[in-house]
Amino acid sequence: MKTATEKRIEFRNALKSGKILVVPGIGDALTAKIAEKAGIRCVIMGGYSVSASILGQPDVGLLTCSEMVNQLTGICNAVDIPAMADGDTGYGNALNIIRTERMFEQAGAACIFFEDQAWPKRCGHMDGKQVISAEEHAQKIRAAVDARLDKETVIMSRTDSRAVYGIDDAIERSKRYADAGAEICFADGIGSREELEKFARGMEGSGAYIVANMIEGGKTPLIPAKELEEMGYSIVFWACSAVYTISKALYDLFTDLEKNGTTEGTADRMIEFGQFNHIIGLDTYKQLERKYKVDRDD
Repeated sequence: MKTATEKRIEFRNALKSGKILVVPGIGDALTAKIAEKAGIRCVIMGGYSVSASILGQPDVGLLTCSEMVNQLTGICNAVDIPAMADGDTGYGNALNIIRTERMFEQAGAACIFFEDQAWPKRCGHMDGKQVISAEEHAQKIRAAVDARLDKETVIMSRTDSRAVYGIDDAIERSKRYADAGAEICFADGIGSREELEKFARGMEGSGAYIVANMIEGGKTPLIPAKELEEMGYSIVFWACSAVYTISKALYDLFTDLEKNGTTEGTADRMIEFGQFNHIIGLDTYKQLERKYKVDRDD
């Protein structure tokens, strides 16, 4: 397994490559492993997916820092690709964010982002959001940057101000957060292609990489990665695609099973026993068993 620092350097090199990173949202270690097997270069652990996965509840600020750290630890230990992580609001003020940053970093995150919503926060594509002042969040970003134990850890800012004050405010806030040390800036809930283009133009010269967030059925139009790259984006999140796909597949499976009492009608959509064991690493554990086997006298 690669060390956390090696993964962080890999993430930084991917950003420098000029090729946009396509980053799916995941909520658990199994989904992260499947993404890695499919050739994905980086994943993002988002609060939306984690809240659905471990609580069965919406992303409305119910998760604690410790619950997110526990989930992140499992994800980072499961894969050799970099994992970005949703640090929400940092769970408090600038002092809280110091502890949150270090806990997420020690869990193995390559990049951690912190948003400027007022608590309780909610998914960036939900209505009714409120944001704190730009100055307060800039100080929180400074605190996160200063708190890093490994300087390869990337701090990213997120603003939700577009829904409250408009796209121009989101640009100005993001530039301010970049000045505070955010190496990547993310404005969520952007409402049109034109606004995506405007955000990219507005961030030119800031020195920060920028992120677009695609959510099926959300507020932002779905735009292919190549087109976003041409606009100037370095990362595109497909934040909820995995959890939506998993939910649909399981709903179809369970309704068919209840109706017919068998999985014969859905078996062709499953990974079979041996292939699944390979994905989760059974082969490795069999090798370790042979390596450390002790012959016992009867």
